[in-house]
Amino acid sequence: MEVRLLRVTADGESLVSDAVRTSSEIAAMSIETIVDNDYSSVLEHICFTFSIKGISVACSRELLEHRIASHTARSTRYCDETDFRFYEPSLSADALRIYREAIESARKAYVSLIELGVSREEARYVLPLATHTHYIWTVNARSLINFLSLRLCIRASPEMRELALQIYKICCEKYPRIFKRIYCRGVTLGVCPENNARPKECPFRGIIKTKSEMMSGILENLKSSQNEGSEQNEGEDG
Repeated sequence: MEVRLLRVTADGESLVSDAVRTSSEIAAMSIETIVDNDYSSVLEHICFTFSIKGISVACSRELLEHRIASHTARSTRYCDETDFRFYEPSLSADALRIYREAIESARKAYVSLIELGVSREEARYVLPLATHTHYIWTVNARSLINFLSLRLCIRASPEMRELALQIYKICCEKYPRIFKRIYCRGVTLGVCPENNARPKECPFRGIIKTKSEMMSGILENLKSSQNEGSEQNEGEDG
């Protein structure tokens, strides 16, 4: 997998400051406050364009779930995929052998169809989801925070998490005051929504509480407040 930054908004922090002043007439608000308090609509004025090579078609489908972005992918309708490369998950030796055999079987079927005069548009349907593709992805900083918060989670699929880590490193280099304040959702939100699904390998276990742990106390307080309000209303009615 190869991730390169093609374009990024220059002097984006100044642009964000202009947006803050336009919105609220506040003379100044720090980037840190904007990120920490999630006043993040103004961050949409900062945009990144990435070249992403060597991700699987399966991974690109996950990327498409992040809709507030511009997506351009290598077309299997027009491009020759005879020599396609592919993603290999971490498997046992026996499982990897079966996996590679399936990939090569799909390749042979694709080549045979092309040799029979079948168009690339029709032959492509035998290509596996593991097939590598090339992506150009343009996305604003606010959407990137959402993407990274979800995909840096230890529960994310390994290929997608690798992509997120490479993008995160680039973002931290370009706009450290924004991106060094965020990570997975547990870090970004201060509470982990994964609850019981959070694995033992999570580096933030014991540091960041789960949402269910937080909500148990919150709901108790809410219930007490509601009861107090009901008793007060009954007294007024009497």
